[in-house]
Amino acid sequence: MTAPEIFVAGLHLRWDGVWQRPHHLLTRLAQRLPVIVVEEPYGAAEDRDEIRRFGDLTLIRPLRRRGWGDPLIDAQALATAHELAGSRTCGAWLYTPMMSELIEAFNAATVVYDAMDDLANFDFAPRGMREREAALLERAGIVFAGGRTLYEHRRAHGAKVHLHPSGVELDRFAADVGPHPLAAMLNAPVMAYVGVIDERLDYALIAALADAFPHGHVILAGPVVKVDPALLPQRPNVHYTGRLPYNALPSLLAGVDVALMPFAINRATASISPTKTLEYFAARRPVVSTPIADVVADYGELVYIAAGPEAFIAAVHEARNAPRERIERAFAAAANRTWDAVFERMWNELFA
Repeated sequence: MTAPEIFVAGLHLRWDGVWQRPHHLLTRLAQRLPVIVVEEPYGAAEDRDEIRRFGDLTLIRPLRRRGWGDPLIDAQALATAHELAGSRTCGAWLYTPMMSELIEAFNAATVVYDAMDDLANFDFAPRGMREREAALLERAGIVFAGGRTLYEHRRAHGAKVHLHPSGVELDRFAADVGPHPLAAMLNAPVMAYVGVIDERLDYALIAALADAFPHGHVILAGPVVKVDPALLPQRPNVHYTGRLPYNALPSLLAGVDVALMPFAINRATASISPTKTLEYFAARRPVVSTPIADVVADYGELVYIAAGPEAFIAAVHEARNAPRERIERAFAAAANRTWDAVFERMWNELFA
């Protein structure tokens, strides 16, 4: 494929939201080639593009309202991206099929689809998402799948589909840091989930866990998205932090006894491959998870897997006494999958 001089990326997430796979990969991509990231419209009352620059990565955030059913790619932002790209040969790097218009709009010489989630299964997914993804899978020159289940569902599109599970910034999460002020002030055991608080979590399980440890504490560290706050467990020992800066996560985990992945087993979690697994491993925290397919397949011997509140509570008790050997094996698994190594493999396959 023709090598681009610049990539235009379509992103369904907020760049200043929870730091996830696109942030890690696009910032590394920008160390090789300039990158323009186009977000979906923000929904502000203004009518302008907000442009932010982070070295060779430029973010375009359309500050204007979007009506229900309007396309996620904003025409004015598209014009801004064209102006920034100039006459350079462009590649398209997509995280949502709803921004496939970027391919034709920039006559993309290279089309990359990085499938990080099965977005069509999420609540409030745009109409036509599944059909548009099928078309993108045909059009893309290379497809990266962020997890085993995502890969299995897309591998029929041939050798251009590559499995690249997410990585970890090992040095950041393994650093010897003091505990976050919140964790430091709480009585043990302290149990924490770090990530987006949305339809993927099992709130009945979380409530049962908090009730089973009345003198312990459950921290849910992340923004609440697409969930009625009335559904969230309200207990004196359940703490909601809101979105924490990415740099604050290692200190939060330093004060945690058990790291949690209390996911519901539903349509939205059928294909997830949680990035936080390796972050927990790198921080040397024992991990308890519900039976998410990719977690069981990749880390079933390292994570304490439990289905249902009773089993989950028992697993937390067991994890509190996790043997050092198990913690170190989990750390070694994280050390073998850093974001730098993941990106290097993707880059080599992209331009092989």
